[in-house]
Amino acid sequence: MSNLFLDLKFLFFLRPFESFGVYFAMITGVARKVFSFLIILGLILLGYTHALFTLLQPIEEFNESEPLFNDDKNNPWNLVPTYYRVGSDGNIIKKSAFIEPPNKNTNMYTNFGTALIAVYQLMTGDTGSLSSWEYSDNFPLVFLMITFSFFTVIYLLNLFIGLMSNAIQDNDNKASFLKQKAEILAEIELFCLFPQQRRWRHWFPDYIYYKAHVDEVRSKIREINGHDWHGVEKPVLHPELLKIIGMDKSRCRE
Repeated sequence: MSNLFLDLKFLFFLRPFESFGVYFAMITGVARKVFSFLIILGLILLGYTHALFTLLQPIEEFNESEPLFNDDKNNPWNLVPTYYRVGSDGNIIKKSAFIEPPNKNTNMYTNFGTALIAVYQLMTGDTGSLSSWEYSDNFPLVFLMITFSFFTVIYLLNLFIGLMSNAIQDNDNKASFLKQKAEILAEIELFCLFPQQRRWRHWFPDYIYYKAHVDEVRSKIREINGHDWHGVEKPVLHPELLKIIGMDKSRCRE
């Protein structure tokens, strides 16, 4: 885990560069927009995990090293493969059998943690955790498996892909990158500079001049004063700026 976090930490050093930072900004921006949907998907996974855990957990306690055969269909000793010896006449000798001992993955629904992993595998299309049960006489299991595959694998995951596509199209990658770069500069100013360095005027001037076309400024002012502004806080528009570009308060929303 430490190696993984170390490599991810190295990737964060590439954020200030535009060729890499745009993708970081896009990833974080899209993640914020679909986070609520991921919570809904996670709650659905927990619901199916709870249902399958209740349905498929063993009734009695068992020991992996001590054979226990009973009428419990969820008992791992009843789920493992059994091999019979074939006699010289071609008949199966059922009195002599080899039984593969169970392990913790024989019935992943014995505890809630492994049941959650099994349901996640179902979401990826891996039905191996349910292959030990017979479907012909287990209608609740078939019902849960079909509804899960339809609503989660087919419907919700495709809906999730569509939401991410719309979020990518709606996200202004350039603006997100500039905002991210400003946050990086703020972190450097707060945690990496000495107090006397923060007072240097050639690093932190009182005024910052930005050159823009007057039509772009008017469009941005209309966006700020209208209903199209999606920022956290609206910028303060100085009356002198409105006077210079020939706009008053009545024309800001037009």
